[in-house]
Formats: sequence, structure tokens, C-alpha cells
Amino acid sequence: MRTKFLQDLKTGQYYEKLALKYIHSVGYKKAYIKDGYHKEYDIYVPELKIGVEVKSDEQYKKTGNFYVEYYCNGKPSGITTTTAKYYFVYLDFLYVIETHALKEKCRKYINTNRDKKGGDNNASKGIILPIKELI
Repeated sequence: MRTKFLQDLKTGQYYEKLALKYIHSVGYKKAYIKDGYHKEYDIYVPELKIGVEVKSDEQYKKTGNFYVEYYCNGKPSGITTTTAKYYFVYLDFLYVIETHALKEKCRKYINTNRDKKGGDNNASKGIILPIKELI
């Protein structure tokens, strides 16, 4: 279990660095990754005064879906608690979507067969969103 956590952490950090590199390349040189765990966002862009959440989903190639967590260990989490203006979702491509738009796309699936437990020990709840809806 600890090994999977460490691998997931390493993967997350890789995508955060990739996102930061992209943000810097489009002119926001002061942007930085928040150190440690921050439920609000992963990257802060001072020039715009916004946060960015960075996600990936290793299973998307098999499922055609992206898992959007909203609850974990008995508490709101993920998209429910973020203050990020944008989600950067790394799959085969980089998808950039405003958080409020992603929330809207997920809401219609609450209490349906796309509202599922997942993660380590099924400790989280989230929406299984079809990748085509990220566009």
C-alpha cells in the first residue's frame, strides 16, 4: 500500500512539474508548485491570482473515463474542496477545463451508475466522467 502511495505521489509530482513548465512557457513565470499537501490547488499563478489543480488517471486507456474525486475518508475532498480556477488533466493530451465547468459536467452523474467508490481501499467517492466530456 505504501509503495502504491509513493508511486502515485511520484506520478503526481511529475505532472505538476509538466504543468508548471507549460504555465511558465505561456508567460506566467512567477507560477509555482505548492509544497506538500494542499487541498485548495497544486499550482499558484500570482500574475492571475488563481490556483490550478493537476490530475491524471492511469486507467483512462482501459476505461475511456476520468475519475473525479469529491469525497474521501468520510470528508469532502477533490473537486468539492478545491479553490482552483482550472483543472489540468493529463491523459494522452493535456485537457484544460475551468473547475466550475467540470463540476457542472459531474453533477448530472451524482447518484447514478457513474457515481462510484474508488481509490485505495475504496475510501473515496467520485464521478466516472467520459473523457469525451473533457472537451
